[in-house]
Amino acid sequence: MKHKVLRSSTSILILLSLFSACERPQKAAVGNDHVITVVCDDDNWEVSEPLLNARLGEVFHTPQTETLYQFQRIDADALQANLLTKNLFIITRLHPESGITAQVHAMLPDTLITRIRNTPGSYFHQENAYAKGQALVVIIAKTKADLRQRLQDNQDEIFNFVERKMYERQTAFIYRSGEQFDLAKTYFKQYGFYLRMMHDYVEIENKPEQQLLWLGRDFPYRWLVVTWKTPDDSTELEVQSRALLNSTFGEQLTSITLDQDRLRATPFWFQEQYAATKYYGLWKSKAEVKGGPFIAYSFYEPVKDRIYCLAGIVHAPDRAKLPYLRQLEAIFRTFDTKIYEPD
Repeated sequence: MKHKVLRSSTSILILLSLFSACERPQKAAVGNDHVITVVCDDDNWEVSEPLLNARLGEVFHTPQTETLYQFQRIDADALQANLLTKNLFIITRLHPESGITAQVHAMLPDTLITRIRNTPGSYFHQENAYAKGQALVVIIAKTKADLRQRLQDNQDEIFNFVERKMYERQTAFIYRSGEQFDLAKTYFKQYGFYLRMMHDYVEIENKPEQQLLWLGRDFPYRWLVVTWKTPDDSTELEVQSRALLNSTFGEQLTSITLDQDRLRATPFWFQEQYAATKYYGLWKSKAEVKGGPFIAYSFYEPVKDRIYCLAGIVHAPDRAKLPYLRQLEAIFRTFDTKIYEPD
């Protein structure tokens, strides 16, 4: 069944008037990027938790166990105090005895509530509803089976919505102290690709003959590496992408080795235009007692007819490492073959 997201122009206008009054400046959303605040009764949470965890609660080993997002459940009477949180989910079946029911009716027009509830497979989401940078998701179901179906139907879309808002916030955060425009333009002139350069990254190696650009910054220790090659017709692009990743760590960066047993690969659409593979896992140094997680994007880019590998590693003992990997991914997502012009 095709899911439906109720975002008609009418409903958006209603919500804009209720939530944000666009001429009034909004406060920035608060809280941690990886925390999703959930308003949901116990019986509905029994249905919702496994389905939400399947995507949003994905586990990563960095090498300690970290989850992509964590869920923080609050009571309905605490909703007002948490209205500005970065990720806010409201899940309900509108039982008269539930405190959530009154909250939802205070938030949304009855006509919109009825449309959501009576349209099979639908849900509602709105960005910047109460605060700038916020991701709001409202799911209104009739029965537990109906709730399960709505979550299953919209699992990927809800995940992508939350991720998009997270990366928008991350991008604003990592460039808040400025960026190195001249350095980025230099690499564009030299290689034909643009990456927004954080203010505190420094060049470690720039080797055109090896098709290698390597930058880094101090503790928490991070490396950012760009390598590329011209594809050939002998093997599939996926095989060539994996080979480029392995040559980046081992041949290009000779002191780094990847744990092949812990290597994971996921296909995805990078910037909605490149069929890409996301690699993640663990690395270790051959020369020092160092290691940690890595992340890499590999994709074919037709403008230059190249396979690129954008890779990053983190070394941050005694710290959560996933937030630093997410910052590296935010930098990856600024990749472009057109020069960046700031507003």
